[in-house]
Amino acid sequence: MARFLLEFGRDAQLGPLRGFALLVGVFTLAGLLVGGTYLAIRLADDRPVTYALDEDHFKYGSTGGERGFGKQLGLGIPYWVWVALPELFPQYLPDQQPGQGYAAFGMIYEPDRDPRLELPVGMSMRRVQGIDRVYFNCAVCHTGSVRAAPGAPAEIVLGMPANTFDLGALVNFFAQAASDWRFRSDRMMPGIEAMAALQREAHLPEDRYQPKPFGVLDRFLFRHLGIALMREQLLTLTSRLAFIDMSSWGPGRVDTFNPAKALLGFPMERATERELMGNADLPSVWNQRWKQGMQLHWDGNNTSVDERNLSAAFGTGATPTTIDRRSVLRVADWLWDKAQPPAFPERHIDRDLAALGGSVYQQHCWSCHGNRTPPFRTEGDGSLVGTVTPIEVIGTDRARLDSYTRLLAVAQNSLYAGFPANEAQCRNRPDDTERCYPARFAHFRKTNGYANLPLDGLWLRAPYLHNGSVPNLRYLLEPADARPKIFYIGYDVYDYENVGFVSLGVEAQRRGWRYDTQVRGNGNAGHEYGTDLEAGLKDALIEYLKTF
Repeated sequence: MARFLLEFGRDAQLGPLRGFALLVGVFTLAGLLVGGTYLAIRLADDRPVTYALDEDHFKYGSTGGERGFGKQLGLGIPYWVWVALPELFPQYLPDQQPGQGYAAFGMIYEPDRDPRLELPVGMSMRRVQGIDRVYFNCAVCHTGSVRAAPGAPAEIVLGMPANTFDLGALVNFFAQAASDWRFRSDRMMPGIEAMAALQREAHLPEDRYQPKPFGVLDRFLFRHLGIALMREQLLTLTSRLAFIDMSSWGPGRVDTFNPAKALLGFPMERATERELMGNADLPSVWNQRWKQGMQLHWDGNNTSVDERNLSAAFGTGATPTTIDRRSVLRVADWLWDKAQPPAFPERHIDRDLAALGGSVYQQHCWSCHGNRTPPFRTEGDGSLVGTVTPIEVIGTDRARLDSYTRLLAVAQNSLYAGFPANEAQCRNRPDDTERCYPARFAHFRKTNGYANLPLDGLWLRAPYLHNGSVPNLRYLLEPADARPKIFYIGYDVYDYENVGFVSLGVEAQRRGWRYDTQVRGNGNAGHEYGTDLEAGLKDALIEYLKTF
């Protein structure tokens, strides 16, 4: 009896402890379930900002790059980091002036958008893993601006080369900011909070998506992990591209394929000197329906429009693991036949002179560049448009041609290797995007020259030749030794008489980037067709070319 009473007393004393332990266990399990559910939902969060109009989708729609390569944490730039960087590191901006977002790099902001807080054309936003992130899209390289006179409003033109955008300077900005010791959470987080306060005061339009300020958990994560990860990602990416002198690019230009080599894992420290300079102008992207089957890119290394689009989108982060198929297809469908170049202003065209120029074009230019409007060629018409002219014949600077190698062609054809080989599947089965798009790459080839391109929207594609080494059409009709050796690019005021952007003079020098044709890759020799025409016929030809 005594033993029973002793054990009973002990159990009675332990009862409350057991109840408390059970209660703690229940709450712990509930916390784990709630936390696990929240974590699962957050990690699966993947919502792009969407747009009703195709034109707005082209300007701001996602290709998937915000997800990061392999969807790892941290590559898509968190929105609040993106808007804070120019304010926190103005000393690395080209004009060292904060308060203008990324306008100093020639990025285009629509007039009704606040550059401090809203995105420029060519940047998209997606909420990934609970964080609003931004990254490039196709429009960043294929949207430009034109002004009729100094001080006039800029016309934003979709599909034309990004004539004011200096991508090299932007990448250098990221590298310098990430290398600065002040890129750390105890300085970045107050800057981010200041931008969030500015957003509250700015009263931005409610009909446009605006990211919410960081919550308590996000502030904790970014203070202790996110900022460090972002810095590491920027340093990793820019260090892989450190072999490229991006200060040599300038507005509207890029080394097209050497960054791709680095991102594909090529050991660029072993690359030959000959292939390390591939600077070229950004191209226009209109009328793609009529360019299917032509040799595309400056050197004609691919004949598939879909592959051209996807290889270009690789630079926006649209890789096999990150691509947003439906979004990219929507852009491709718009570019296929809806994207058209605007007409040259009629008041600046002498129609009688242009009519005379038509016969000059037919005699001296048509065989390489084809018809003025689509279709640019017809079967059996004898035109060489969309084919490659050997470098020995065209005689233009060969650096861009030499930078593209056979090994790179092989590597590119391995992209999307797990996808169907039939490139037409997705266009024929548009609802089956998960299985039929993208198709496996199969068309990249090394060529021996530069492609004869159609001339649609020619007036907006200045400066001319593949490397932008001739500022306007009038100079293009002069022998190479009569073309300017030094001029300025990135100034968007138009020269309607000579057909090109203003590239000489005080204002062009102040606002533009110095282009030196003596620098490797910038040579302005070659393409001396029509240079022996008499002055009157040159005037007529230029007038006719305005109508393209």
